[in-house]
Amino acid sequence: MNIDFSELIWLDEQHDVSLDELIELSGLTQQELRHLVESGVLIPNNPADDDWHFNSHCVVSVRTLSRLKQDFELEPNAFALTLVFLERIRILELQLRDLDQTQKT
Repeated sequence: MNIDFSELIWLDEQHDVSLDELIELSGLTQQELRHLVESGVLIPNNPADDDWHFNSHCVVSVRTLSRLKQDFELEPNAFALTLVFLERIRILELQLRDLDQTQKT
């Protein structure tokens, strides 16, 4: 496995990805990502600016959405609902992990 460390990004609340980076990382088109923003399920850190930036934690969910789109031929109308569910699952998994850590201590 060959890893180019210049391509690594931290997926947390402190790091941002631009719209162009999100397009490249996710495999979704600019139009699909703009539709997600317009529907209110993908929220840029700077919604008033023309050059949107997003918290990097959304990369995993958006990439998963892209894979589901390809695997199940999702219609664009289903993107928003699917992304809401993916984000909810991510949050619940984090809460479960935190609860598990609390019980171990």
